[in-house]
Amino acid sequence: MKKREETLKKHPYKIWKDKNDYWYTYLPNGNGQRKLIKRRKKEDLIDIVVSFWEVSVDNSFKNRYDIWIERQRKCGRTDNTIYKYRCDYKRFFSDDEICKKNITQIDDEYIYEYIFRLLKRKQVTYRALKSMFGYINGVFEKSIIDKVVKDNPCKYVDLPTFKQFCKEEKEKITNERTLTVEEKTALLKKLDSAYDGKPNYIVKYAVELAMYTGMRVGELAALRWEDINFSQNEITIRHSEKYNQVKKEYTISTTKNSRIRKIPLTSEMRDVLLRVKEIEMKNGYLSEYVFSNENGRIHSRVISNCARNRTMTKEFSNPKSIHSIRRTVNSDMRCNGVSPVVAASLLGHTVKVNNENYTYDVSNMEYKASIVSEINKKTKCM
Repeated sequence: MKKREETLKKHPYKIWKDKNDYWYTYLPNGNGQRKLIKRRKKEDLIDIVVSFWEVSVDNSFKNRYDIWIERQRKCGRTDNTIYKYRCDYKRFFSDDEICKKNITQIDDEYIYEYIFRLLKRKQVTYRALKSMFGYINGVFEKSIIDKVVKDNPCKYVDLPTFKQFCKEEKEKITNERTLTVEEKTALLKKLDSAYDGKPNYIVKYAVELAMYTGMRVGELAALRWEDINFSQNEITIRHSEKYNQVKKEYTISTTKNSRIRKIPLTSEMRDVLLRVKEIEMKNGYLSEYVFSNENGRIHSRVISNCARNRTMTKEFSNPKSIHSIRRTVNSDMRCNGVSPVVAASLLGHTVKVNNENYTYDVSNMEYKASIVSEINKKTKCM
């Protein structure tokens, strides 16, 4: 009751009763305007007033951003996505006066001013700027739903005009995103030589399997022995490990796109898996998960670190990740004539995502020279 009374004191409008025994008051309606509300009972009217001010008494951009985040959570966004939203708030907004600005006082002109301040303060790529702008847009859309404002000023902002002021996004070349044939050979040798004295180091086998399958690192960490069908030569990928940035814990969930897929079990994959099983049985590591050691299931972060650490030497143009290996597996398939549909299916992507983000020209100059030479020969014969 005390909290209710304190909230009611923040209500700036009079509450009155007319001759027909209805109770009236006003509530802010955004953009400096107000709306009239009425109820038959005073208690019902006060309930509406208290509820309004408990939610909307602080209409600063910061508070409205928090309210937008809460809506995202209720809509099913994961803890990691919510964590990213909060990190991006610190990145884009926390150092600016916009935090304390009442959202009803933010118009398109103010958004223009804010973006200029941001670009003056930080080097931001255009892609990052679009993400930031998406947050502002989301905050206003939620505020419209809550009847805090009537209009979204973002629709009056011509964002592409800022592209010229953004940091140029460096386009990574093929060698930075994938492994060459020489790098693949060097990595396999390193995995063997680095652990000659540690044959029980299970992590290296996970990296090796990644090179043959293109599996995601979370899928490697979550792979179970029941997913391996040695008789039908199939691997079923149905789970993935997730790390919750908020709770700081690992969980096993569905794959990234929540789809189950099958990949063929080749002789190279079979060899890796049988070696792993033999070592785990010998040392008492064997569990339901394929990659386990004396501490239990091996986490994705450990597998990622192994790949990166083994590629930080002069044989490699830059450190390579499991993601680099995935791009390489796909690019090798595509450059060897595998259809985009089949390649995407094996990697667990849509064709569009596979083509746009995972396909690179990994063919060497000798191969290109042979193609050009063949075309030239045909041209001469015509």
